[in-house]
Parts: sequence; C-alpha cells; structure tokens
Amino acid sequence: MPNRDGEVSVYRISEIDDSEVYAIGTKYFAEITGKPLMGRADIIVSEVFKHDLRIQPHQDPHPRHASICGYPDEKPEQKLVAIELAAEAQLHLI
Repeated sequence: MPNRDGEVSVYRISEIDDSEVYAIGTKYFAEITGKPLMGRADIIVSEVFKHDLRIQPHQDPHPRHASICGYPDEKPEQKLVAIELAAEAQLHLI
C-alpha cells in the first residue's frame, strides 16, 4: 500500500544476484528500521506500468532505490491496485 505521500518504496534489482539484494535489504531496511528481513516480493516493471503507475528513481539512501508513484487517491482503489500487483509479484521468503 502506498504511504501518505502516495508512494511505495522499492529497490530496482535487475542484474544483481540474491546476495546483493539481501545485503541492500539488510543495510537499508533491517538495520534502519530494526525489523528483520522476512523476504521480498519481485515484480516486473511492466506490471507496474499496466496500472498507470510510474517509477521515480532516487539516489538516497541507495542508487537502486525508487518509488512506485501515481496511485489513485481513494483508499479502495489503492487496495485494488495493491492486490493486483501482489498477484503478479513473485514472493521469496528467507
């Protein structure tokens, strides 16, 4: 679900291996939030675009960081998009 700014924080992981993905998650999520990594959900960017969403790259806190932006304003529509994206994502549990 998007945050109050209407964004979902993501990391672009194409062309890196699992160990690097988990190293990024550990350093830029787990260590900062104090929450353990439990897994990840991978989604192909074309699935994001199918919902008229966009990817906004950021350099902070990591060069691979980005946000999924452009969610509908209404909460029920946001939930519907989130459910559809989750159905297309591939879950990798640790």
